Amino acid sequence: EETRLGIPALVHEECLSGVLARGANLFPQPIALASTWIPELVRKMAGFIRDQLLVLGARQGLAPVIDVARDPRWGRVEETFGEDPYLVASMGTAYVQGMQGEDPLQGVVATLKHFVGYGAAEGGFNCAPAHIPERELREVFLLPFECAIREGGALAVMNSYGELDGIPCAASNELLTEILRKEWSFPGIVVSDYFAIEMLQSHHRLASDKGEAARLALEAGVDIELPQTDCYGTPLRELVERGLIREALIDKAVLRILRLKF
Repeated sequence: EETRLGIPALVHEECLSGVLARGANLFPQPIALASTWIPELVRKMAGFIRDQLLVLGARQGLAPVIDVARDPRWGRVEETFGEDPYLVASMGTAYVQGMQGEDPLQGVVATLKHFVGYGAAEGGFNCAPAHIPERELREVFLLPFECAIREGGALAVMNSYGELDGIPCAASNELLTEILRKEWSFPGIVVSDYFAIEMLQSHHRLASDKGEAARLALEAGVDIELPQTDCYGTPLRELVERGLIREALIDKAVLRILRLKF
């Protein structure tokens, strides 16, 4: 709690198949968990992971991965619950319920990854564009996210590194605001995948510099930059000082973070 503004830091940890820390329990990869077809096992596992995260003081877990994996060439298939959207939705929702628990004050924020279409990248290449028609996007790839939010009460979402229809997911107002917040009434926070905001400049070539990358991400609906402050630091501050970005956007992001009440 000893921060500049007195707002407690929200510490996060990787926890796909157990907390990524020495001495923590290791569980099967999600693709193996999916083969059980028993969501209750996943719910119990996530409860154990929650307890270990709380011991560390971490209140946000970067899991579950609920990408629907449709290309076996993709190198992260083992992180997913497989190719069937209903199974992925069931297992992902159970993970969220186990991670967050019945009392939010005693739970850990679950983070849905990666929004969206990450498991259908062109040629199976990581971070490559995904070519998904609108109907398939909604019926297959968005379904697990919607279920985990509506049924599981997930409180955090992480964007995909990729792009849909030529628009990087980290800069997509359609995904992060229109669908996530307006259609689904998502009350939680959106966090960037590691370095995803900077990648709007270096990888996607959409932004001319880090300041523009910050503006695009913030306007689309990304509340927090991970793993550390970069584009949302000095580059964003300079935009505000020059009157090139509305402070109300920052206020909305801060309020969504504070609303978690952790």
